[in-house]
Amino acid sequence: MSKLTSSKTLNGKTIAGFSGDDVWLTITDVSNLTGLNPATIREACSERNGSYRGGRYTYRKVGKRYEILITSLPEPIQAKYWLEHHKPQRLDLPVVYENQQNLPFDHETYEVLADSYNRKAASTKTEAQRRLLILDEYFQLLQAGFKQKSALNILGERYRDLSRTTLYRWLKKIDKHPRHYWVILLATDHQGRSKTEIPESAWNFFMGNWLSENKPDASVIYKETIKAAKAQNWGVLPSYKTFLRRTKDLPENLRILGRDGPTALKQKLPHQWRDYTTLGFHQLWESDGRKADVSCRWPDGTIGRPFVVIWREVRTRVVLSARIYHFANGEIVMESFESALRRTNTIPTGAIIDNGREFANKAFTGGQKNRYRFMVKENEPIGALTRLGVKVHWTTPYHGAAKPIESFWGKLARNVDCLFPKAYTGRNTVERPENWDQKHAIPIDQFAARLLQGIHEFNNTPHGGQGMFGKTPRELYAELSKEYTPNKPTKLQLTAMRPYAFRVKLRSQYFFEFKLKGFGKVRYEPPEELKLTRGYEYDVLPDNADPTATALVFDGERYLGEASYQYHTAFDDPDAGGEILKKRANTVKQNRKQLKTIKGGLPILPVLPGEQTILPPLPQAENIIKLPLETPPSRENNILEVQEDGSIKNTRTGEITAKSEPKFKPFSAASDSTEKEIEQLRLEQQKKNLPDWMRQNQEKGEKI
Repeated sequence: MSKLTSSKTLNGKTIAGFSGDDVWLTITDVSNLTGLNPATIREACSERNGSYRGGRYTYRKVGKRYEILITSLPEPIQAKYWLEHHKPQRLDLPVVYENQQNLPFDHETYEVLADSYNRKAASTKTEAQRRLLILDEYFQLLQAGFKQKSALNILGERYRDLSRTTLYRWLKKIDKHPRHYWVILLATDHQGRSKTEIPESAWNFFMGNWLSENKPDASVIYKETIKAAKAQNWGVLPSYKTFLRRTKDLPENLRILGRDGPTALKQKLPHQWRDYTTLGFHQLWESDGRKADVSCRWPDGTIGRPFVVIWREVRTRVVLSARIYHFANGEIVMESFESALRRTNTIPTGAIIDNGREFANKAFTGGQKNRYRFMVKENEPIGALTRLGVKVHWTTPYHGAAKPIESFWGKLARNVDCLFPKAYTGRNTVERPENWDQKHAIPIDQFAARLLQGIHEFNNTPHGGQGMFGKTPRELYAELSKEYTPNKPTKLQLTAMRPYAFRVKLRSQYFFEFKLKGFGKVRYEPPEELKLTRGYEYDVLPDNADPTATALVFDGERYLGEASYQYHTAFDDPDAGGEILKKRANTVKQNRKQLKTIKGGLPILPVLPGEQTILPPLPQAENIIKLPLETPPSRENNILEVQEDGSIKNTRTGEITAKSEPKFKPFSAASDSTEKEIEQLRLEQQKKNLPDWMRQNQEKGEKI
């Protein structure tokens, strides 16, 4: 600070305690007093003739630096400088307080107050001393020549919680009391309002509405409580601050549960603290997927955030494999797990995986006892983990603490995602940087290279986790692997790591048929030597890389063999049709030979004793009724002929029988009138059979 070199005045009045020349301050001094940037103060002097917002500096230039006269600064700044750098040696109290020093007082009363003061809390004593300090500064300002109003304004700037009413209340407390007892009198004796001052009904109404996951503002609920109090005659309610103060007495766990919900309370409660030393080597693997916070460009030109899946050995925290894909799917999970199997040449005892769709797919976890994502069905295909004998441990949904891998993602994000300026998207839209733009997306190869580097650094950096003993994950892995006998996967187990598995019924035409996503309907024909049963369900695993390759066939966990892909033939290709017919004929021929061979060696079954070899006669029908012919026989086929005299002649033998009266006239004897009647009846019946609209039209025509 500059030295005091001359006497000075404040707003035309001499400030007590100053002597010598006027006080000039450097720009640094003014900056410390005002909090302004030094460059701003220098610019006001050099370019604006000392003008600043609210006034004008009185300045001078000494060499290359500027100095500012303290009297040109705002009054609170002058007071601040005076209080900090030139306090009077002796505080001269105003007459009204000075005269109190020699007044006769009952010191026994003050001893009682002092004893009560000593038993108060440390925070209460600290607050009393702070109040005494503020009063001293108040009197110092008055002694320096500041008016009471100015002193109050200055103290209000220095102490934001101080009001004129509060200062007057403190002055009233110390009025007519010796100064050395002021700190005792300034100690608060406020015990707070009794909780019983709030009617129970009003308090229950307030809490019932305030403890809501909607998180309503307490002031709004207080207004509603006042309305309810008037309607229900609960009486006059205390102030809003009283309600708010009482909410602080509510247990924190209860407040979190009511305002934030059970999930938030669970997060606040202690989590499981695991001992990693009790975990065997390769006893548990863990996997998780995460969408990176980086915009990447793929070779086909598409832009998006890549999905990363990793597998770790839990005991050593070593990252075993990592895969990157456009989006989450079961294929990337299967590929990353197969990569970890091949790299370690061992099968873990168990696996901790997320309950996401990409992890819980049937090709991967089918046959496990339970799943969060999908319903466990009896006829579902057996998954890869189940065939390997790996027990799945599902993480609790929406519970990050259940996944040890969550801390790894944070480290990886700091060491990978955040290192791509303008391509970093942030964890969410709120944290998204302003300079992010999709056009600044980086090539996916660049991200993959940085991801690989980040994983390498993690595996070779000393880990401070429980059970790591300050070693790197790779060092601890190498140490534990010396005494470990791996459970090696077979070639078949590695081949069966396919992301698609279907439980399909073998059709009567001896082929498997199902739809493969992205490829359409496929058919696979197993060889006859597998001796599969038609109508029985088998697990078929196609090759996702080449669906036209052979598919693996399992009966549950038992491997049976391979089924060949059945290609489509040209619709009008006679040769292809002929080949199929020839193949079918050869199959029938071979099976006939086998059947003949089998039957040729079998004896003919003998007739059992008592068994009837002749069929019994059919029972005789009784009361058989001969139906008449629908049409009368023709004259040419009729042997008997009725003569004119009534006799009957046999046309074949010429024999004539006795005369008899004919019961019916011969057909030829029908009269013309009879024929007309028959024709009329036929027409009437035909008309009746016509539809109503047609019959009506005919009747209209007849009338016309």
